[in-house]
Order: sequence, then structure tokens, then C-alpha cells
Amino acid sequence: MGKSSIQSLLKNLPSTPGVYRFKNDEGTVLYVGKAKNLKNRVRSYFQKQNNRPIRTQKLIEKTIDLEWTEVGSDIEAIFLETNLIKELRPKYNVLMKDDKNWVYIKITKDELFPRIKIVRKVENDKARYFGPSTAAGKLKKTLLLLQKLFMYRTCDLGIDWRNDEAKITKKTIAFPCLDYHIKRCAGPCISKISPEEYGESIRKIELFLEGKTSEIEGKLKKQMADCVAKKAYEKAGILRDKLQAIDGLIQKQLVTSADHSTMDVLAFTLNEGKAYFTLFALRDGKLLKQENFVLSASGFESGDEDMAPEVLETFLFQYYSKAADIPPQIFVPAGLPEMDLFHDWIKDRAGKVVKLKTPQKGKKHKLLDLAKKNALSFQKQQIARWAGFEEDDMESLEELARVLEMKKKPKRIEAYDISHLGGTDTVASMVVFENGKSKKSDYRKFRLRTLEEGEIDDFKSMTEILKRRLRYISVLPKGVTVRKATKSRTKDIDELRGEWHDVESDVGETFSEYFVAFFEKKVVGIMRMTPGKDGKFLMRSLYVKHEHRGSGIAYGLMAYASKKLKAKRVYLSCFDHMKDFYENFGFDLVKSIPKEFTDLYLDVLIAENPDENMNFYAFDPKKNYDASFKTKPDLLLIDGGKGQLSSAKKALDYFGLEIPMISLAKREEEIFLPGKSLPLLIPVDSKASKLLQRLRNEAHRFAISFQKKSRKKHLTSSVLDKIDGLGEKMKLKLLKEFTSPKQVFLASEESLAAIVGPKLAKAIKSYEA
Repeated sequence: MGKSSIQSLLKNLPSTPGVYRFKNDEGTVLYVGKAKNLKNRVRSYFQKQNNRPIRTQKLIEKTIDLEWTEVGSDIEAIFLETNLIKELRPKYNVLMKDDKNWVYIKITKDELFPRIKIVRKVENDKARYFGPSTAAGKLKKTLLLLQKLFMYRTCDLGIDWRNDEAKITKKTIAFPCLDYHIKRCAGPCISKISPEEYGESIRKIELFLEGKTSEIEGKLKKQMADCVAKKAYEKAGILRDKLQAIDGLIQKQLVTSADHSTMDVLAFTLNEGKAYFTLFALRDGKLLKQENFVLSASGFESGDEDMAPEVLETFLFQYYSKAADIPPQIFVPAGLPEMDLFHDWIKDRAGKVVKLKTPQKGKKHKLLDLAKKNALSFQKQQIARWAGFEEDDMESLEELARVLEMKKKPKRIEAYDISHLGGTDTVASMVVFENGKSKKSDYRKFRLRTLEEGEIDDFKSMTEILKRRLRYISVLPKGVTVRKATKSRTKDIDELRGEWHDVESDVGETFSEYFVAFFEKKVVGIMRMTPGKDGKFLMRSLYVKHEHRGSGIAYGLMAYASKKLKAKRVYLSCFDHMKDFYENFGFDLVKSIPKEFTDLYLDVLIAENPDENMNFYAFDPKKNYDASFKTKPDLLLIDGGKGQLSSAKKALDYFGLEIPMISLAKREEEIFLPGKSLPLLIPVDSKASKLLQRLRNEAHRFAISFQKKSRKKHLTSSVLDKIDGLGEKMKLKLLKEFTSPKQVFLASEESLAAIVGPKLAKAIKSYEA
């Protein structure tokens, strides 16, 4: 599809609310936007404008296709746009950095003795949430202080209250636990506090998190006075200490509002493709928290001030789509192009009227100025911090290039590790560092396909995952080219077909379906792509001359033809002995191929190999496009010694690729190179060695994390699934306590009841019987 096709699409745009997506020539989404009127909004991008921002110019230059989705309302468009930006992270959208690291404080509401914990997402579970916050460390310190003051529980015990006494309905730990003994829990599990008293403590914590500290102080002072009147001096002293601790927190507040307003104040600065935001959250006139955020916008130039409204709008929609606490007022440095749309959306989101304001003078304007100063300070700190990291990273890469005798610094390094538990749930990880920094968006994980259950073979596993990864960047051997066949090559095609089948061949007019591979002007490989309906093709007659096999020519033919024909799906049928070859390229096993293809050559193949099993496969070029996999690494790092390195090298040789590869052994941090028996001598405390250790450790961490998730899923997929009413959480608790389904069934009904309750315990024992 090209620019002319876009003009045709523009004529068919509807005048309804919706979301549009701009794509490049590889089908990658470059930009996602929303519109009240799709026709007017999208057409405006393709009209001639003199003062268009540089970033928008670049976007339109690269756009060759567009898609849109109609929705029922403007608000639906905002929700869909926000979700698509999070999912696709398009290059030309303004993106919130590190939003996956945001955390919340959660207070459960479905228990007599609520728990408080830090979580990473808000669920629809009736709990109360506070946040988000970018500083998990600060939140932990805050909760630790609150736990010391109000002694709430953090355990997962199921606690009921009957006849003024606690009853444990779900035992997950021995109780009372350490928190009770060090005075961080009031001991509801052993009846030391009633639900009413405990609830009062939780309410005080909520007031504190709401910023209503004066209300807490008033309650504590009244309780302290009551204790003094009753001559309960020890209890009064405890209340006095709590007051002083809270007062100490309040004294640290530098930003206040004399009229006790509840509001958010935010400002930002723009610099070299990034926006630096500072948000002040004032509650009841006091600064409850200050948060700093970074947004990135590819292609944004320093002087491109026209970007400011889009940057502000992006922040507002992305932040408040996740915010658990939305104030009635939000103060910003400038208005939005579609202010009414934002007001409608946030009213729907918050369940109340929320006003976006831009004060021009007075105390609120001074608060905005202070937020702007903080945003500028945050920008300077971040740039200085990144510059320091960048300098260290560049030095590490330069040193690594010298040690490995590379011609240039390895910009992109990929590290691989295998993880399993006794041969079960074997997985692998690929982590990526670019310019010395981790690039988590390019991390990938693999489940092993070639191992039998319980089989332990790290060498075989390493070869498999490297083949699956490297097939995306396999290139033709030097001197080999691939082209679509012309009529003049009919004789060459017939000759190779005859060599293959040992029969005379006459391709006739079907030559136009063939692709040919040349080496030194001679045809050394052929492949046929027969067209079907709706961009589907049948691949067949793939043949490479014996002396050129194993060099990647076959994969080169498949890749070139799929791209040249813009195939939506490619089918083939093959025998068992060839399935690994096609799976390594990216073909997936399917039940059948389209009817238009089934009779073309199936009978001939079966006649040739009547005793071998026939399989059908399909390849989806778009599904198999992966930006991370398509990027060629400058260096491959294998976790392990010479054995793992040798196995990984087999994958490189399989595709005829030349990419520098090393391995790092854990014991002595020894570096091995292919073909060399002795390790490379490099100080373990050198910058280059430390960089490799960081990479190896990150690959190990990522593999272990994935393996644990796989094992958890494997463990919970058991006979326990067949017991009605037994959910995932309960299954996990049972397996944690009893280690296996077998041990669960061997446990007594009383032991089971302590964890899942009497009803489910009876169901488990009944099922066993």
C-alpha cells in the first residue's frame, strides 16, 4: 500500500467518534490518536500546512497505511486510545516512561480485620486504593511508620470473630507471628483487639493517607484526654508518642494551601524528546506527596513548542486513567484543545465533577510556578544522572570492544540463559542491553519445544532457542542473490526440478510463480509460491543444490518471496523429517490448509512417501514480525562455559551468520570465545567484566522469574482443578502447605479446613474417596 491508497482511504472516513492508527511500510503502528470526528481529524494530517511541527512531518512521511475503529462516544474513544497506546507503544505517541513500576497502597474491605499492602495494579475487588506513586521505597517507609503507630496486620490469615473471640478460618502461618511480638501488629488472631477497635485504627490510617492529619490529631488528643481522666497514663503516653510522630511528618511539609483546598498541581518542561513532569498532590491544604514523571516523544525537537498541548493531554489521560484518588480540582499551566472532552471523560472516570484550571495570578498561580521550578530541577537532575550513567556505559563498551578485538563498540548485546527444575518446565530468556543499558521492551522468553518431559539438556536447549531467535535475521551467504523468476530462467528451473525428482520437468507458464537464487550467475535454488485467495499462498517446490545446502539459501528464498508478494499467510505440507526445518523459520502446525491448495500436489507427495506422516504448516509474516528479533545484535552473550558456547555456535553456523559470541561462566567469571580452549584473561572488577556480569545476572533473573511462573501454572493444573469451588488462590495455598496434589489428598480434613474452610475440605476428601 502507498500514498495513493491513503487518499482512497481518506475518502471513506466516517464522521463519527473513533480511534485511528498510522502505519509504516512494515505494518508497524507509528501513531494512535482519537477523534470526535474521524473524517475531519485524520484528513487534517494530510492537508498542506506551512508551520507543521517537525515531528508531525516525519510521521506523515513514514505513514503509508491507516486504520480506524468507530466507537459509540468520545469517552469510549479516549479509553480505546489509552489502551492501544499502552499495548502498542507507538513510536510517535508521547509515552509515559516506567508506568509499569507505579505502585499503590491497598486497604482490603472484605475482611473483619483489613490488611494493608503495596500492589502494582488496581483491581475491581471493593478494596480502597491510594496512588499511584513512582517511589515504592518511600511508600514502604510510610507504611512501616503507620504499622508502628497503628499496629495493623499484614498476614493472610482468615480471621472470623465469634462470641468476642477470634476464630481462624484459614491458617497460612503459625500465629501469633513476629509482628505481634515486636509490637507492629495488635494481635487480632489471638483476640487481643476487637474488629471495632481495629477498624478505628484502619480509619485513622485512611485519614492520614487522605491528608486529613488534623482530624487524626483531634481524635488522638480526645483519646489521650480520656485516658488521663481515667488515670491510664501508660496508654496516654502511647497516644502522645503517636501524636508527636504524626506532627513530625506534618512539620516537613513545605507546600501548603491556607484555604485547606484539595487539588493536584502539575507543571512540566520539555527538552530533547522528553517531558519532565512534577505533580503536587495537596489534600486538606497540605502537600500529601510530590511525584516526578518522564514522558518520551520520538522525533520531538527542543524548539517544537507546539507539542506542549499534546504532551499535557497525554499525561492527564495516562495518569488519571490509573489514579485511585482524583481531586475536585487540577491546576495546569495551560488549557487543552478539547477541554470539554477531558471534563466529560474525567467526570465519568472519577464519578464526580473535576475542574481543570489555569490560574493567572494569586496563590494558586504561585503554586504552579513552584511546580514548574521543581520540574526544571527534576529535568536537570535526570539529565545529569543519565549523562553520568552514559559516560560509564560508554567506557564499559569501549573497554569490551578492545578486549574482544571488535572493530566498533557493541551497541546491542543480547544475553541468553536456560532455566528448569529437574528437567521440568524448561524455559529460556533473552535480555537486551543497548548502549550499556537494559532495554526491557526487547526482552523475550521461550518455552522449549524439543525436550521430552523430564529431559535435562542445556546444550540442546541453547541450540534450539538460538535457532528460533536467529532465523529472524538470517541473511543470504556472500555472493548469493534472490529474484523473481523471468521466462528466460525456465530452463534453469526445469533443470533443478529434474535433478530433485529425477524426472523430466516442464514448468511452462507457471515460471511466474517461481523465485530463484543465484550464485556466480548460476541458479542454485528454486521455490514456487502459488497464489490463492485473500493474500494466501501455497509454498512448494523448494529445492537447493546439494553443495549449497546449510548456508541459509532456502530461508532466504522463503523470506524474500513472502515480503515481495506481501503475503498475508503462507501454507505448505511436509513430512515429519522436515518439520524442524520449517518450524525454525516460523511455520506453525495447523490442522489443514485451504481447500484451493489441497489437491495441487498432495497425491504426488503421498505416492512418493506412503509410509511417512504428512503435516500442514502455516506462516504468518505479520504475526512473525518482531522488532526486537529483527534487530541484529552486535554481540551474543551465553550464560555458561565452553559447552553452552559450542551449542550456541551451532545455531550461528546453521544460518551462516557471523556475529561475535562469547560465554561467561559463573564460577570464576571466565570469558570463553568460540574455538578457544582457554578463557580470556580480564580482571573481574574491570568495567567490561562488570557489564557482562550485569547482563548475565539479568538474563538469569528473567529466566528464573519466567520459570517460576511456568511452574506455578503447571502445579495448579492438576486433579485439584476438578474440585468445584476451588479457585486458583486456594489451590496455590494448598500446594504451598502440602507441596503436591497427592499430599493434599493425604492431609486430614481438619488440616484442610484450617486453610480452605470446612466446606471445601469436605469436598476434597469426598473427591478423594
